[in-house]
Amino acid sequence: MSIGTKNKKEADEETWDMDFVRIKSIVQEVKKEGRYHLLENEAREILNAAGLNIAEGKVAYDIEECVEVAEEIGYPVVLKVVSEDIVHKMDVGGVAVDLQDSDEVRDACQAIRSRVRQRKPDTNIRGISVAEMVEGGKEVVIGGMVDQTFGPVVMFGLGGIYVEIFEDVEFRVAPLSIDEAHEMISDIDSFPLLMGARGQKCRDLDALAEMIARVGYLVHHVEEINELDLNPVASLEHGVKALDVAINLK
Repeated sequence: MSIGTKNKKEADEETWDMDFVRIKSIVQEVKKEGRYHLLENEAREILNAAGLNIAEGKVAYDIEECVEVAEEIGYPVVLKVVSEDIVHKMDVGGVAVDLQDSDEVRDACQAIRSRVRQRKPDTNIRGISVAEMVEGGKEVVIGGMVDQTFGPVVMFGLGGIYVEIFEDVEFRVAPLSIDEAHEMISDIDSFPLLMGARGQKCRDLDALAEMIARVGYLVHHVEEINELDLNPVASLEHGVKALDVAINLK
């Protein structure tokens, strides 16, 4: 793994408006419960307080509430299990996508609970996340973590299931400037996909660079965060949206 250097003064001068009081409050409440893995609703609050865009969604606690939330958001929707005991939701059957109506939501909600109970019986299921299904974006991953040598760093690369297969990622020390975020984007091998290869439209690289820089600013200034993972992130023609978030504390 190589980690790029930066103009420290330039990065420090580039600040972002974030509600650190709210962020610290959420972190402290989680730690009071003896937890180090944030639930999705808690992680969503932190992203909102940090100005990081995430697909519209809400945690529901029974089947009919799942349907109500889905109809508020509008179909199609995605369902995901919410539990501090699960890191990779797909591995335990905890995700259902492209749900088109209330009947599909009801069936998926029951199926998710059944699959998770079967594959991981001791899981504490807190609820089911209902979120909009974002289509048409290129999937990338943006992460922030604490490296033993370099301290807070930011990671960017090809997202979804491919990040672990192709390992097409770049790292930089946090905080980092917008210019350096743009360099990270252009340094991955998959950059032509974001530029609109084979006649496709270019993604919103400015919005993507801002999200990378904001993640770096967040993990640099909130020392309790050990790891923040936005995977996947939909890089759209206009804007960018995180589709899933995981935050672990020290």
